[in-house]
Amino acid sequence: AARRRAVHWFFILLGLAAAGVFAGLVRLNSPYLSWDYRCPQNVVAGVLFQAFEWLFIRIAPFVLLGSVAGACLTRKRG
Repeated sequence: AARRRAVHWFFILLGLAAAGVFAGLVRLNSPYLSWDYRCPQNVVAGVLFQAFEWLFIRIAPFVLLGSVAGACLTRKRG
């Protein structure tokens, strides 16, 4: 019972974390688009930021669906 409860809360926290990162990315509104890319550090940071954003937006829906499904399948029945 304790293991099921731990897994259940893991799925809930995973979904909340994914939603939180998504909300943060929406709030930031891709700040790298207005950066001055004549500075090499900005180029590296901009590429990393964009790559993270690009990958996260493509993976997040599956993480959210999986976390909802996992939380539903591990909930207490009674």
